Amino acid sequence: MKKTRKTLPPRQKKAPSNPAKKITSMFRKILIALAFLAVPIAWLIANEHNVRTESDLSVIGSGTPVAVQIHDHSCPLCQRLKANAEDALAQINEPPAWRVVDINTTKGADFANQQGVGHVTILLFDAQGNRQETIQGVTSVNALRDAFEQLVASRR
Repeated sequence: MKKTRKTLPPRQKKAPSNPAKKITSMFRKILIALAFLAVPIAWLIANEHNVRTESDLSVIGSGTPVAVQIHDHSCPLCQRLKANAEDALAQINEPPAWRVVDINTTKGADFANQQGVGHVTILLFDAQGNRQETIQGVTSVNALRDAFEQLVASRR
């Protein structure tokens, strides 16, 4: 019996590595990753700015009526009250300044304690910084709009 030798297919040579192509591919992947990250990063930056502005209580007593919500971001009732208040504020031509303090922060807890209130609460301050009204619990958009309009009207 004669042994036959199996022939193997010829080996294919690897194409020489192209460093410029690798760099271009890596650069493209980095650009795609940055594009996906840009939107969330921009949102976080804008959100942080809004949070700082909304929690700045220095406006109380500075000649502008102010509505301040004592808020707990994990509380569904607080979230509903905030949404209703923001809807009401959007319906007013000249709304009061709007501030939100987080009761889970030292600043927010101190403010709530000074005012003797808890979360799910909106405090209304006149232009001189005197507390005019306390709204507790989830309140309708119409009732909030009326309260905000009355607060602004008291300035005149």
